[in-house]
Amino acid sequence: MRNIKATLIICGAIYIVEGFVFLVAPDRIADLYGFLDLSDSMKFLMTIIGSAFVAAGAWFIMAILDPIRNINVIKFAILWCSLFAISPLYGLWKGYVDFNQIWLGMAINAVFVAALLIFYPREKIET
Repeated sequence: MRNIKATLIICGAIYIVEGFVFLVAPDRIADLYGFLDLSDSMKFLMTIIGSAFVAAGAWFIMAILDPIRNINVIKFAILWCSLFAISPLYGLWKGYVDFNQIWLGMAINAVFVAALLIFYPREKIET
């Protein structure tokens, strides 16, 4: 159980920090990803995304209190990280981004998906 808790804390902390950066410094995130100047509407969307990151990260961390009871949060974390590992491929396919812009985020989320699946809490079934 210690491994799933550590995974949730690390994943949650990364999303909370990233969410706050999206909220307060969307231009900095754009620079890190190699995007040009952002329009005001894009900055607005990034603040909404940042809020979602903070909320998700907080839930991931809160799930460590009782992983079995909060199993749906763990399932959500698996889905969340899976989507962030896979969905950038659509942007790559459409030509919106280069692989150099998305590989790190995809790799980190893929590692979290693997860790969440490996350490997924399974209750022992008594027979």
